[in-house]
Amino acid sequence: MDKLLLGIKGHAVCLDKHTGNKIWSTKLKATSGVTNMFVDGDLVFAYSGGHLFCLDIHSGDIKWENKLEGMGYGPCIIGTEVQNVSAVTAHSAAQQASAACTTAVVGASVSQGSS
Repeated sequence: MDKLLLGIKGHAVCLDKHTGNKIWSTKLKATSGVTNMFVDGDLVFAYSGGHLFCLDIHSGDIKWENKLEGMGYGPCIIGTEVQNVSAVTAHSAAQQASAACTTAVVGASVSQGSS
C-alpha cells in the first residue's frame, strides 16, 4: 500500500507515503483529540468521539457510521476476527504512550519558552 493514514482531531487523512501529498481528508462528524484508524482491504475504520466510521480507502467517502450508543467515549481498539487482538492492543498502547510523550515534550517546551 502506498498510502499513509492519519487520524487526528476528528479527521481521517490519507497521504501518499512517498511524496507526503494529501490524497484525501475526511472530517468526521464526531470531534476528538484522538482518532483511531484501522485498515482492512479497501476499507478504513475510524473511531472518533464515540462514533465508528467506515471509509472508502481510495476516496475517503463515509460508507457508514455507528454511534455506538451506550458505549461512552473511552479509548477504542479496532480489530477483526483474524487479527491477534493482543498485538493490536500492544500497538495501540505504544501509540498512546508516544502521543503522551510528544504532548508532554511540546507542553514543556512551551512552558519553558514563555518564561
